[in-house]
Amino acid sequence: MNIDEYAAGFSEDPGYLDHAAFGPVQTAVLEEQRVLGTIQEHMRFGAMETLDEQDARVRTVAARLVGRREDQVVSQTATTPGLLHTAFGLTGGVLVSADEYPSLPLALASAASATGGRVQPVVIESGAGWMTPSLIQERLTDDVTAVAVSLVDWRTGYLADLAGIREVIGDRLLILDAIQGFGVVDAPYEIADVVATGGQKWLHAGWGTGFTAFSDRALNRLRPALSGPHGTTGWPVDVPAVRPGAAGYQMTRIDPIAQARLAVSLDRLTAVGVAAVQERVTERVERVFAIADEFGLEVESSRDPRERAGIVVLRPAEGRLTALSAALHNHGVTATTRLGVARVSVFASTTDETLDMFRDACVSYATLQ
Repeated sequence: MNIDEYAAGFSEDPGYLDHAAFGPVQTAVLEEQRVLGTIQEHMRFGAMETLDEQDARVRTVAARLVGRREDQVVSQTATTPGLLHTAFGLTGGVLVSADEYPSLPLALASAASATGGRVQPVVIESGAGWMTPSLIQERLTDDVTAVAVSLVDWRTGYLADLAGIREVIGDRLLILDAIQGFGVVDAPYEIADVVATGGQKWLHAGWGTGFTAFSDRALNRLRPALSGPHGTTGWPVDVPAVRPGAAGYQMTRIDPIAQARLAVSLDRLTAVGVAAVQERVTERVERVFAIADEFGLEVESSRDPRERAGIVVLRPAEGRLTALSAALHNHGVTATTRLGVARVSVFASTTDETLDMFRDACVSYATLQ
């Protein structure tokens, strides 16, 4: 599959520039949902086996993309459950930024409260800057046993330097919230000890989808604390025991239709190659930069391709966000505006027509007084 064939599998309306909020579901994903839905509707003989197969199906392709074995991957309904399982299984200090998307700091704060201090968040104050290797190195102490970061920062679009972070943290656990980059960043995921992501954004698989992958080092150091029936074995005959490997980090059965949706998305990503998607996204981002520069919109995201993915954050002149929001709305452009900035997020499916609509909105913005 080439990148044009891949992009043809998306059907979002022109003007959609909000993939970081929600990725319009792929056509093939919806087709798979209809097929599995029909199976669930009729439940003919043997249907349960087909539904049961979806767990291994999604774990197989996910493992391939993150460089892990199938037994190191577990299905989740989103990113947050995987981060919660991880946080409650930790021991010691965990370095995290207060500016991370709430999933990480909240998971660690909850774990700290529930474990009586066994888990100890070491919080980098808000406004300290991007989670660069140098910042992390400055804040490391002997008590820190793990470092938790986002692959791509949700507010600025900054792409973390995983190799650089690994170099400065040594054999401490590296926990990765990958939701804002998985599917558009050809990252060395095998460097991370925990990779948690959902499928509703850049994978375009819809809500209720996701997985968490663990390294052997993580599985040796973490202790499952939130395992439900599906994460245990032995019952109903014996007292339930936590299942070995990543399988212990689940509370309940995942919807097999959701697993099938994610499997199709990951299969298509594997077929085209993450690098090809990243290359197309990079080209679209450059177009956004050019339009922003043309109309005097400050670009707060990094322009360095090594430090960005699909998110571009634009800051209009003080007091002008309302004008920009109105211009985007009037021209049918969907983006996220808040806290004085506009977050524009492009994908491989972003068309020239969509970028032309964005430029037209910027023309209107520039003329509004």
